[in-house]
Amino acid sequence: MTRYARGMARYEVQAVRERGVWQVFIEGTPITEVLRWSSVGPVAREFLAMDRDDDLRIRVVGRNQYVDVPSD
Repeated sequence: MTRYARGMARYEVQAVRERGVWQVFIEGTPITEVLRWSSVGPVAREFLAMDRDDDLRIRVVGRNQYVDVPSD
């Protein structure tokens, strides 16, 4: 299980590529869909109010797994 930590809080961020979009989940709750892999991290950071330099790790799961750009 991939997680990131900020202080005492820990969350799991997941990305699933289906139907040509990345579906973004935090702790299993769907947050949004984005068109580009490079948008998954910034969307998760914004939702969780993370700073840009906070550690963020994303686990790719589900059908049609495809990563076309390195994660941030």
